[in-house]
Amino acid sequence: MRKLGGWLLPTVFLFVLGCGGGGQTTSGTAPGGGVEPALPAGYGLIKLTIQQGNTGAPVEGPRALAPAGGQPAADNVRIAARLVSTQTAPVLDDNGNPTGETVVVTSEVYRKIVDVPLPATSVSIAVPAADGYVVEVLSSVSGTDGSGNPVNILLKHGKTTAPLNVTAGVDTTAAIVAAPITDGLTFAMPILPDGVTPGVVAGSNYSVPVAITGVPLRGSFYLQQFVDNVANTAPAGFFVNESSPKTPIFTAQSLTTRPPSAVDHWDLYFQGLFYIDPTWQSDAERSNTNWYKKFVFYYPNPTTGWGDPLLFTSLYPLGTVNVTVTLSPSR
Repeated sequence: MRKLGGWLLPTVFLFVLGCGGGGQTTSGTAPGGGVEPALPAGYGLIKLTIQQGNTGAPVEGPRALAPAGGQPAADNVRIAARLVSTQTAPVLDDNGNPTGETVVVTSEVYRKIVDVPLPATSVSIAVPAADGYVVEVLSSVSGTDGSGNPVNILLKHGKTTAPLNVTAGVDTTAAIVAAPITDGLTFAMPILPDGVTPGVVAGSNYSVPVAITGVPLRGSFYLQQFVDNVANTAPAGFFVNESSPKTPIFTAQSLTTRPPSAVDHWDLYFQGLFYIDPTWQSDAERSNTNWYKKFVFYYPNPTTGWGDPLLFTSLYPLGTVNVTVTLSPSR
């Protein structure tokens, strides 16, 4: 077993105290496009430019905050300004002796959360002066979940490409280009036993692994399957909810007939329900254990204003064999 050198934690602790509020979060809505009260002593401003994007056809590569083809316009941006400390620590063996190896440890020592209603062009965030800030943005649009409850539906995410150094009494500018949340999701669709053809055989067990990369979604999510075994039509709305499986392992329905159209397969649809990552919680939300349920992401999202393509594969029915048995007359 390898261990980190014991000197690391005291160093981080002293750094936290020296930051004037290390590890804390502050939430609020910056009025007037992000103008905050007069700066306290030892604070600087991070001035962030908010880009609204366009409503044209989808474009390749990163897109501005919102909107961009296939998504509705954002009406809120949540901003997280984080002070991050990066240190190199020695690796120790079970006896506490250095192995000669080192590991880079990144720690968040201060966090400030700000919600900015759109439209807005810029926002200013007051933070303690220090080097190493990382700023992230998460845009959303007001909507409802599958039960009709009001929620913020997540749209896009972006972060600064390099640490920001904030000096007391000085403005530090930053611009962020955000990409759709869907860019950070990868669904591995099931494959038939031949190892090549996409699809599922009726009655079989299969999985749909989902990888979350570089976007602020919880690793614990819900996934649901859907098949209309009467008319073979697409789902009309949300069919995933909190009673859906958390582990994307399913058993396909044991269908033995073909669809009404006589094609050789049924359409098997999937939909995921994701929540915001815990590190985006503000102080005002700490008393609410279900705060994260107000920030959701559905994929695919079938509601008006979204252009998510349906996520589906082929479900092949089980074959039937007619056997005729003729019994000879008894003798």
